[in-house]
Amino acid sequence: MSDSANITLVRRLHESGMAPEVTAEILTSDFVWDITPGFPNGGMYHGWDNIARDFFGRMRPNYEASGSVPEHYHADTDGHVFLLGHYHADA
Repeated sequence: MSDSANITLVRRLHESGMAPEVTAEILTSDFVWDITPGFPNGGMYHGWDNIARDFFGRMRPNYEASGSVPEHYHADTDGHVFLLGHYHADA
């Protein structure tokens, strides 16, 4: 596991529970969120507004509680961060 500055930012984002003030500070307009195909609402999302509306906005009404559990953070030499983990939800 790398401890790059970008991994530190992604960790902070997850640890904040996606707090609005943290997402506004950390996420850029060209941020890409890639959800595994086959997962509900899986696909590519561009920018926080798209993620909040089209991924989380469509998921939240279906569950009483949900969250993610990050397990492995990786950074490539271009500064991209890849986070592997799992989601959980209670219907």
